[in-house]
Amino acid sequence: MRFASWMSVTSLTLCAVGAQLTLWRRPSVFPLEHPLFWATTGTVAFVWLFVVVATVGAVRARPALTFFVAQAPGVMIMAGALAGRLSFSRTDGAFFGVPFAVGVLWLVTTFRSYRALPRDRRFVLVAASLVFAPLGIVQIRARVPAAPSTTPALTALPPVANDSERLSTACGHGHLELSPLLTFQDASDDGFWPMERTPTVERAIERPRLQDPQRRAALSLETTDAGALLLDAATLVPKPTASHLNRFTDFTVTGLSSPFVRFGVTGATTFPALAFDYPKGRPAQFGALTPSGDFVVWKATSAEKGPFHELARGPLPRGAPLTMTLLDGDAVQCTVTWLDFSSQADVTLSPAAGEGVPVNVVQFGRPANDESRVVVITSLAATGIGEGFDTVVHAQGVYRNRVLVEQR
Repeated sequence: MRFASWMSVTSLTLCAVGAQLTLWRRPSVFPLEHPLFWATTGTVAFVWLFVVVATVGAVRARPALTFFVAQAPGVMIMAGALAGRLSFSRTDGAFFGVPFAVGVLWLVTTFRSYRALPRDRRFVLVAASLVFAPLGIVQIRARVPAAPSTTPALTALPPVANDSERLSTACGHGHLELSPLLTFQDASDDGFWPMERTPTVERAIERPRLQDPQRRAALSLETTDAGALLLDAATLVPKPTASHLNRFTDFTVTGLSSPFVRFGVTGATTFPALAFDYPKGRPAQFGALTPSGDFVVWKATSAEKGPFHELARGPLPRGAPLTMTLLDGDAVQCTVTWLDFSSQADVTLSPAAGEGVPVNVVQFGRPANDESRVVVITSLAATGIGEGFDTVVHAQGVYRNRVLVEQR
């Protein structure tokens, strides 16, 4: 019996160490009331508590106490697998079936290892161990995407007035290539990690078409009286779409030897367009609209992962334009203004980033695969910042993206 008790202590310790290693973020990354706190920090704390209780039972020769907590990992795994099967019905059942089988094996092995305990007492303790099930269920339920919080600006697609999906123009002595159509790089039918592509997902990640019979986008281009270029794009999202990575606008600028960017809402502060790596290495820089109505610029620690360090902030009311100025050294080259970003963006906390970082993003920098380019990527709701493959949902509707490009 003592051997079984100390084997349980060892097994639980290995579980605790493994759980601790997955907790790459600070304990305060999610607030206490957020489900992801209990799916991350809270769960790790509980598993270490199980180790302490099991050790007390082994030292004091109370095998029933050790047996009770030794079942916790099996119960958690089984409960999480069942919750996953019910919560993500379109995902391959084997993804949850294998963990469920592991949980069953854990329980059976633990039950048989404590044969010195009376059988009826073991059954009572197994029934009591169901108290651990919520810790497994929260692992899944905390990752079910919330109801969509993006706000589409239009109810119908406007007429098509342009055949090209991209704008190619000057940016001072540099060159700018810009795409204003909302595109999904991945999608998930049930909100789970976008790993396998069903036919519905395939349609979701198609480039939105500008032409009939399956037109999902519109784009027009005009020159203002001041000589600026105004793109007026619209993209139809035909149904609520869960996605990990997507783009509201993306553009690249080449020909700048010492590129910097400046946001209108953060005043005169300039940010060097630094090279960034993936999946780890040199940190990324990005901005986002927060629930408080501030636009905050952050810098990650490694690639796009936290902890995140605030660089600047400024007020950005809902519906107000967001302006980015591109510079070469101290010389202003051009200005890009998003007229519809702040009114449609989702400002809820990112399940991948935490730390107060929302799911909307304006990322900027020079990618490691081509540091001669400055790349700017915006999303209304995505989880590319942070770690993991959690999804966030775009509401059904027509998203408008008016982008003003001015030469300076």
